[in-house]
Amino acid sequence: MDTWITRGFWAAAAFNIVGMAVVSKLLTNTILFETDPEMFSRPACVLTMIWGFAYLAQSLSWRSAPAVTAVFAVEKAIFAGWWGFWLWGHASQIPEIMARDLLAGSFYAVYGAGDAVFMVFFAYVSLRTRG
Repeated sequence: MDTWITRGFWAAAAFNIVGMAVVSKLLTNTILFETDPEMFSRPACVLTMIWGFAYLAQSLSWRSAPAVTAVFAVEKAIFAGWWGFWLWGHASQIPEIMARDLLAGSFYAVYGAGDAVFMVFFAYVSLRTRG
């Protein structure tokens, strides 16, 4: 009945693990790292993938640990907010970034929207489980 929630955790995990592995070109994409080194240095990209493994670990135990899922919502809110502020100051640079590296440019154009979607998902699951 709630398999869609488990699959949502899997989708969030894939978003972080596979998405970051692809966009970072297996942690070799220097354009990605240089564009926003505060948020997406090589070590930060590794940690983003580790968050994905945390979502995967929570995918079968979300009913018993709603507070952990709430932490995921907060983490995604931070990424979505950071993206919004970054876009505010750098949106005009996206075409140049895309010209240098299509994956990095595409990532910076959209990543926060995905984080916002998963923020809402995690918040919903946490609130639903508590209620």
